[in-house]
Amino acid sequence: MGDKPIFVLGAGISGLVLAQYLRKTGISFRIFDRDDGVATRGLGWALTLHWSLPALRSLLPDDLVQRIPETYVDRAAVAEGKASRFPFFDLSTGDLKATTPTASTDTRIRVSREKFRRLLATGLDIQWGKAANAFHTNDDGSVTVHFDDGSSSDGSLVVACDGGNSRIRRQLFPGQKNYEIPIGLIGLKLQMAPEEIEPLRKLDAFFLQGTSSRDNSYIYFSILDAPGNDEGTNEGGNYTCQIVVSWTTQGDSSSSTPVPDTDEESLSLIKSFASAWAEPFRSLILNIPPGTTTQRLNLTDWPPPRDLRTSGNVALVGDALHPMAMYRGEGANHAIVDVLNFVEIVVPYFAGGVEGKPTGEDSLRALLNQYESKVVARTRPAVLASRQACLDAHDWGRINAQSPLLSKRAMFLDFDENNLSA
Repeated sequence: MGDKPIFVLGAGISGLVLAQYLRKTGISFRIFDRDDGVATRGLGWALTLHWSLPALRSLLPDDLVQRIPETYVDRAAVAEGKASRFPFFDLSTGDLKATTPTASTDTRIRVSREKFRRLLATGLDIQWGKAANAFHTNDDGSVTVHFDDGSSSDGSLVVACDGGNSRIRRQLFPGQKNYEIPIGLIGLKLQMAPEEIEPLRKLDAFFLQGTSSRDNSYIYFSILDAPGNDEGTNEGGNYTCQIVVSWTTQGDSSSSTPVPDTDEESLSLIKSFASAWAEPFRSLILNIPPGTTTQRLNLTDWPPPRDLRTSGNVALVGDALHPMAMYRGEGANHAIVDVLNFVEIVVPYFAGGVEGKPTGEDSLRALLNQYESKVVARTRPAVLASRQACLDAHDWGRINAQSPLLSKRAMFLDFDENNLSA
């Protein structure tokens, strides 16, 4: 393998955090991404980072750790001491059903994914427009990665951070497809004036969610950006918000319907749900302007098999290894801890160069096996718990303190797969 670099495929959260660690420690790497730049595709998201924060802070250079507050969705609200309690409501009555304890920014933060990625991309030479479609391990232990543009490159190890529909995972496990969760989702971004958003911010300054006890339709509402977050922003400006509405696509529920094909049909569908909701949720949806662009999704996940083993000099990280539904909000947290596990177990192999490395239990493949075992043990229960949380969010009778939808977020879960409802 000589001194060939580690290849990081994908400039999402996990790929960028890994690249920053490799940059910080002086280990040779190259990072590639299929997109043309760092701008977020489509809807844009906010992330809640909590139990992964110690790992994140240990992986990043100190100057980036100090700049994380630049990515908060509402810096002024944080400065005022506000903290989300992630309230959960009955959309039909407006009644509050559950909240979480408040937490300081030492233990929980809400960040804009787009701004967070921009921060994590600082100082990195990302090779944009490079969509990897396959790799193979050579006789000398090096790896060759092939790209859609017809080019190829040789490295020492492939770290696939290429998302929930990872091409590298599909190459490794061609017979295994993502599980289709019978839930449809429509998301959109909305600009709201301070007076428009105030009824919602009175409920929570950052995030809220709920399910209709009448038809099991679900919503979450999240701040993505707030006036005054960036220097020069007009203090009287608008908030950028994210709205996600989801529902069951199968069964006898009155809200059961396929995912629409157009923006117009999507807005009509979510407004039909909201017409029976209580305020302020009803007006939030009914006041969405005609012509608003929507993102429409059929949800999927992939619980990594307990005995998962890749082959060749490759590692799967983040959504490439364990795509999960977002109803526990833990995907990014697991991705960050994946990186920590990877740098603790695998990266030391490269710390002094790769010539003359040992075989047996200390070989690169053995270390990759250790990494996979550790990550799968942590994330397989998390994927299935997130699926159950997703299903429970659309079944009012199942929403209680024991449901993964409302239960405590934690790095390690004891989830009984036999109790999975679908």
